[in-house]
Amino acid sequence: MTMKTRNYIVTGAASGIGRECARILLADNARIAALDIQDAALAAAFKDEDRVAAIKLDLADPNSCGGAVEQALRHLGRVDALLHFAAAWTGTGWEQSDVAEWNRILAINLTGTFLLAQAVAKPMVAAKAGAIVLAASDSAKVGGVAGGPAYCASKGGVIALTRSLARTLGAHGVRVNAINPGVVDTPMTSTWSQEIKRVTAERTPLGRIARPDDIADVACFLASDAARFITGEVVEVNGGFYFD
Repeated sequence: MTMKTRNYIVTGAASGIGRECARILLADNARIAALDIQDAALAAAFKDEDRVAAIKLDLADPNSCGGAVEQALRHLGRVDALLHFAAAWTGTGWEQSDVAEWNRILAINLTGTFLLAQAVAKPMVAAKAGAIVLAASDSAKVGGVAGGPAYCASKGGVIALTRSLARTLGAHGVRVNAINPGVVDTPMTSTWSQEIKRVTAERTPLGRIARPDDIADVACFLASDAARFITGEVVEVNGGFYFD
């Protein structure tokens, strides 16, 4: 698949799905602003790549969301697409959940996602073109495999946000879609028990949990001109674990 858009912001780029997105895009000679809160890991991941600007992003900090986009625009000049996979996970159940954790998870996964999309959308609207790909989760549909209520609720909010932004930004030439990954073998799930992963794989018709590239390939497609007439969609990428 040839990517026609050339300048990308990729979040969560230090590892996992975001890192795979960056790898795929760089293979097509793209220029990237790679964003992550793990700035040392981010710098190490792209230390030999002059087409990448490594930028620290703290989604819990509203100033960081806008500031990171400003830095990205200074590097890229314009942004053709945002692929947003930075997030926080919690498995705390409803009994132990408290206000502090609830607010932290929603601040990162939902409010931070909105502020980042808002900042990116402004230059896209001015250019009358752009694509935004957000990361939701099948937890929002199935109630979670291991994620707690704060995580599930935050990702459900991302689904609603995707549709709202798609509705309002479409008239300006900006497409907004989301992906609902199933369980993916990333650092986010590294603390999960092997039993949870085994049972999930057994319940998945394709017989395994996802690799980061399984999700990244779909994200890059949604960001490309090949998906030019797709907006407002939430794409399930879970190997059949859940049928919508």
